[in-house]
Amino acid sequence: MTFRTITKAAELDQAVKSSYTEPVVIYKHSRSCELCWWAEAGLKESEGPTIHKIVVQDARPLSNLVESRFSIRHESPQVIVIVDGEPVFDASHRGVTPRAVRKATGV
Repeated sequence: MTFRTITKAAELDQAVKSSYTEPVVIYKHSRSCELCWWAEAGLKESEGPTIHKIVVQDARPLSNLVESRFSIRHESPQVIVIVDGEPVFDASHRGVTPRAVRKATGV
């Protein structure tokens, strides 16, 4: 899977807009969390969709926007799959696996 770091609300809006044509994966990452590094390494080693990465230390307002827009409490690591503008899957901590992402996105 490849990662695209997003830091602005406009980038999130564009990602959500693209969820009407294909599933979108949002990944919240904390540089101070060892589990985040484990989760990201696993995702990078697997085939699958592009992941829109939010580094919470760099983009806290964006992370908060995701939480409020989709009514999903913040965790890290965390993946949220968006289809047709709505969350259809979310997982955190050890639930952030390549298999879970592929299953949720159908890839």
